[in-house]
Amino acid sequence: MAFIQIRFSESLILSILIVRESLPALRIMLKTRIKDRLTRFSLADSRTAANRYMKRVKWPITRNLTLLVLIILGSVAFVEFFSPAGLEPSARHALFILIVAAALWISEVIPPFAVSFLVMGLAVFFLESPAPLDITEDWEKYVNTWSSPVIWILLGGFILAIGAQITKFDRKFSGVVIQRFGTKPYNLLLGIMLTTGILSMFISNTATTAMMLTIIMPFAKKYGKKEPIVKAMMLGVAAAATLGGIGTVIGSSPNAIALGILQSYGYEFSFVDWMIPGVPTAFTLILLAWYILKRLFKTELTELNIEFQEEPTPRDLADRNTTENRVIVVLTFIITIGLWMTSTVHMIPVAVVSLIPIVIFTAVGIIQAEEIKLIPWDTLILVSGGLTLGIAINDSGLAAFMVELIPAFENPFIVILMMAFITSLASNVMSNTAAASILIPFGAILVPTEFVLLMVVTLGFAASTALLLPISTPPNALVFSTNYLKQADFRTLGLIITSISPFFIVLMIWLLI
Repeated sequence: MAFIQIRFSESLILSILIVRESLPALRIMLKTRIKDRLTRFSLADSRTAANRYMKRVKWPITRNLTLLVLIILGSVAFVEFFSPAGLEPSARHALFILIVAAALWISEVIPPFAVSFLVMGLAVFFLESPAPLDITEDWEKYVNTWSSPVIWILLGGFILAIGAQITKFDRKFSGVVIQRFGTKPYNLLLGIMLTTGILSMFISNTATTAMMLTIIMPFAKKYGKKEPIVKAMMLGVAAAATLGGIGTVIGSSPNAIALGILQSYGYEFSFVDWMIPGVPTAFTLILLAWYILKRLFKTELTELNIEFQEEPTPRDLADRNTTENRVIVVLTFIITIGLWMTSTVHMIPVAVVSLIPIVIFTAVGIIQAEEIKLIPWDTLILVSGGLTLGIAINDSGLAAFMVELIPAFENPFIVILMMAFITSLASNVMSNTAAASILIPFGAILVPTEFVLLMVVTLGFAASTALLLPISTPPNALVFSTNYLKQADFRTLGLIITSISPFFIVLMIWLLI
């Protein structure tokens, strides 16, 4: 009996030692798997998403709460003591909501999506009545932006992106395209950037960047941090992913906000109407970025060979990563995008067409319940809040009052250029979606009605030109997190694009719309 107890004790001690020795490996494996899942399906295109890839020191919650209270009290004081005389009560309330939203989006004291909820709540309870419990009969318009056609268009784009990632269609497509550019260093750089730009027009720029990094990382590890072409590729992927979002309505959240503002002004602006100026503008800016990188980073290499290594598929996705499912994804892409581009012919609303990938991918099992949870709902909420803010500014009379109050410039192009520069700069230091939510409705009221279209589309494009800082966009943050770049490496390309793009964007939109 004693012998059995001794053997049992030895076995127990041995088991404990094995478990203890295995814990670090298990933690590393679990951490790697979670990071892989988040990277694979990370679709948010906000400043908050960029900060996920940066090392930050979190503020204590008490400081955040203090700043939140100070912002609200400061906004109340500003409206009470500095608002223009003659401003109607509803317009004063709208001004208060605008100031609070702008301050919170810039400071990020609370998450950007939470600001959108706050905007909706304030609009419902305080906008059209001085008494908080006296709610207007048409309060639904302030929360119905969550079911706006723009939201469904974005949701359809997100579903297409997830389907492409699960079946690895995006990776197969990028491999085929890049290999056609040969082995010359700068030709290969161009191929990588154009492929990134095309994918980011239909897939989140964050997800596109993460996927392209897995392709170029083996090459980067082979040649090291000091090789100029490595830096050029990293910056090229970030720039192309951001600029490529200009091309389509689903390419970035600011585009969707701009479309929503246009619809509120009565413009019937279709998917293909956006692509007419969007695609040429995106590709031209990508080519400009490629030329700048080519001049900045000279390499002595004459040939490059990027090997496309097959990325291991997680066990729970292996049964869905099949040729049959890729065929379904390709056909769904063709049908959905084709119907989006021909909506003026068959008269099916673009938002209704967005239901096609949602129904097909979930019905055939390509997308299951766990992937639905990974849709960037925070981005959709942020866009919805931006649309609500636009409605509040217009319906309260604040927009009309500001038009009369602000002195108009004789040349509206000067105003549009000025707002384009402000939007581009603001997008470098805050979420481009939040910047668009504030500046696009404001810009629309600064110009005559016939220039609203030019202003709104210009600002939508300008919000996707933030390349100056590592934290300007999630693509910048992702490539910076690889430790192959320094903060100074972003500076030259970012300054040139920020300086040139507003002029070029206005010219392209004026010529093509």
